[in-house]
Amino acid sequence: MKTKLTEKIIQKRLNSFLATWKYNVDGLYMFPWESDKLIWTKAGLIYEFEIKISRADYKADFKHKPEKHLLLNSLLPDNKSKYIEGELFNQLKKKQQKKFPRISLADTHLKYRYPPDTPTPNYFYYAVPEGMLEPEEIPPYAGLIYITEEKGVGTGVYIVREAPKLHKTKYGDGELNLAEKFYYNMISWRRKYREQVDYSLMYRNRLADELASKGQERSYKEMEDDLKREKDNAASWEETASHFKHLYLTMVKDADYNSIERRMLIDEIKKYDPQFEYIGFLEEVNKKYEEKYPDRAERNNS
Repeated sequence: MKTKLTEKIIQKRLNSFLATWKYNVDGLYMFPWESDKLIWTKAGLIYEFEIKISRADYKADFKHKPEKHLLLNSLLPDNKSKYIEGELFNQLKKKQQKKFPRISLADTHLKYRYPPDTPTPNYFYYAVPEGMLEPEEIPPYAGLIYITEEKGVGTGVYIVREAPKLHKTKYGDGELNLAEKFYYNMISWRRKYREQVDYSLMYRNRLADELASKGQERSYKEMEDDLKREKDNAASWEETASHFKHLYLTMVKDADYNSIERRMLIDEIKKYDPQFEYIGFLEEVNKKYEEKYPDRAERNNS
């Protein structure tokens, strides 16, 4: 059985790329750009996956994000880093000239570039439907993964070309401000969930009013089927929000913050949730832990 591959489907298929990981997240700004998927191993290595479902989408990535690709390209040895540097600089010039018409084209390649110490993934892959791109079309700093359309046949994930190791740096949770990013994403996805629920109810009411105004009859089941489809879509947003909540709580539990870092974290959280109280939050977590694991809590207290 075949199914049309979407970004969501490919994200789920990529969960089988590694057997174990520390964090596995979709749609996160861990770096200066949004990553379609990130897998962070327990050893501290980060795999980034850029998902493309059309050739036009793939080509547009270099046009709209030349700074990102220049940075990844710069991590290669000199004998390979010239591969697309000229083309990327031209795209960067066009982009900055359009944004800032008074800046000279000759100068734009020196402006708005990421500094050398900008965090980057250890490995970078393109994940695409099977056969959409050939290995020779992929820049040397990237690997290529095919995702098949068949269901139930293996994992559906095939590495066509291994990605090179761009660097050996291993990032800690605090270095990338993960607590802040996980918390922000949780709030963001919850907001999207609520918007989807509101939209589904609005859709149902509009449809009912339209049918009533035209004197048309429609079965209750048909109305409920439409609403269910909208609610199912909204549920996927809530699922993502719950996932980031779990990551945030894990982050807070495992992180070794000193008082200054803790205050900075609380300040960041309150930008998105002014009512947030850190002490109350910890007490609530401890209370739920004791209720769920009374034996463990008793041993810890003793």
